[in-house]
Amino acid sequence: MSNRVKLRVPFAFDNEKQLYDPQAAEKGKHYFCPACQDTVILRKGEIKTAHFAHKTSETCNQETILHKTAKQLIVQVISDWKLGKTDPPILRRSCEICRKSVDQPLPDKVEYAVLEHRVTNGFVIDVALMVENEPAAAIEIRVTHAVDENKAKSLSIPFIEVEGQTVIKNPTVLEPIRDHFLSFTCGPCKKAKARFHVKVNNVAKQTDVELPNHYYRYGFCECWKCKREIIVFAWPKASEWDNSAPKVKPIPRTIQYRYSKTVSGKYWANTCPRCNSIQGDWFLFSDPDGPFFGIRCEKKFARCI
Repeated sequence: MSNRVKLRVPFAFDNEKQLYDPQAAEKGKHYFCPACQDTVILRKGEIKTAHFAHKTSETCNQETILHKTAKQLIVQVISDWKLGKTDPPILRRSCEICRKSVDQPLPDKVEYAVLEHRVTNGFVIDVALMVENEPAAAIEIRVTHAVDENKAKSLSIPFIEVEGQTVIKNPTVLEPIRDHFLSFTCGPCKKAKARFHVKVNNVAKQTDVELPNHYYRYGFCECWKCKREIIVFAWPKASEWDNSAPKVKPIPRTIQYRYSKTVSGKYWANTCPRCNSIQGDWFLFSDPDGPFFGIRCEKKFARCI
């Protein structure tokens, strides 16, 4: 086996199992690869950027080093936070409503993190976030390969997937490239959502329309005929002038199987609870001013927002 130095190690352990950035490492101390525990060499001079070097190995490679280092860094950052040494790590997530990126601190209920934890269905997760000594969520690291689809579908806890190189650059801010944590709503959208629900309940009461609690989405529009504000609904295939009835009953009373001159046929359509006129799907779903413009109700859709 050649002794030629090939692999670069972004962080290395000292004898106390503390990860060190090469800039903060000291010459003369011993440091070890996070992946295989082999000794690494600190290269720190005035010309080249400081780094740890790893001799060629039959048991270690660059991908393994990056993957293991990213996992270890996340565990260490969470440990330092729980010990009061640093602020909580940040999750940079998209609001489920406005889609803007928002920084969300890791919840205080997370007690600690465990490396390479095996869950009940046999899968090993890269980093487990523990609450009351049970894994409550997982962080998966992508270096070359994404999380296997079978694993993604089978995990019994929420998870995010983050890029390994991004974690190594800054382990205090986690930017999911795949987010299966519980949905997140930013502050302004929470307030807007609360106002929406107050208004929708008032209009529902005024028009004697019962609001479903799943399957259907609902929104507002002004009836094209009587010019009064009404509640309208969306459901899977609602924008396709589909002849099949909505799958979940009771069907709101304003969704009716009606004949439309526009489409020269009958379909399930929204109607006005005040004047009984059909509210055209083109306006509701395809017009930029329509309440459901850009929204698709998939079959898996299970709640109203």
